[in-house]
Amino acid sequence: MMRNSFTFGGVDMRETYGICISEAHDVLFPQLRERKVVVPGRSGAYDYGAFAYDERILSLDCDIVRPTTRAQLREIAYVLAQKNQIVLWNEPDKYYIGRIYNAEELERVGTTQKHFTLEFTCDPFAYGKTVTEELAGGTNQLQYQGTAPTPTLIILRNVGTEPIQNLQITAVYKR
Repeated sequence: MMRNSFTFGGVDMRETYGICISEAHDVLFPQLRERKVVVPGRSGAYDYGAFAYDERILSLDCDIVRPTTRAQLREIAYVLAQKNQIVLWNEPDKYYIGRIYNAEELERVGTTQKHFTLEFTCDPFAYGKTVTEELAGGTNQLQYQGTAPTPTLIILRNVGTEPIQNLQITAVYKR
């Protein structure tokens, strides 16, 4: 992937549509969702503990580096409105899952304006690589370090001829 580029759903947006990032605005960690209630006659608020995160907003200041027709802008808006993986050139080992909800900024792109902002509403997490591990008979421990508990998908494939028996899966999350 070239500098100042991003991929959306595996499509390099600079190469395919001529969109370059001039600046990316992202937070290191999404905002925790408050779980508080104010009790009448009691000072402060009762905090139930925050453990869920709000959506992440990924804002990309972009430039169109080649002539683009209104039909092409419509296609770009349609593509970016589908929920998909977003990978930035400066952090290729992480990806976000998001989409744009408002393509109004693209409306202004034309012969006089080449600069616009894409605002993606994303899942709270910056995801890492998919891990594939081969398991052998006996005890297997898999370690995959993240910074927050996220939805996990475990797929077991028996490539042998013997049935899998006595399988135990334990997920441990540190808080």
